[in-house]
Amino acid sequence: MLKKVLAGVALAIGGAALLAPTASAAPEDNPFGPTDSTANFVSAFDPAAYGAASATSLIASPFGTSRQIDCWSFHARGSCSQNGRVLTEIRIPAGSSEWDYRTLYVYNPF
Repeated sequence: MLKKVLAGVALAIGGAALLAPTASAAPEDNPFGPTDSTANFVSAFDPAAYGAASATSLIASPFGTSRQIDCWSFHARGSCSQNGRVLTEIRIPAGSSEWDYRTLYVYNPF
């Protein structure tokens, strides 16, 4: 009698385990990017970009900031792209320190 009860319980647990859905959490966004970073850029052709010290990066592109700029980073190595093209990064000294610079990104259509 005990064997029949244990066998029934084992079958019930086995059936429940087979029919239980697997975990289906929504996939997380990639924390390394690419992410929309257009708000962090200002056109290099905009006179207001050269006013007071700014934390925004400059972009020299025929699209300016009208098209989305995507940036990504992994292990302190990052890059940005616009319209499917990787932007060339140029660091312009902005002070006396080696780490005091402003970044200019240039769109290369070739």
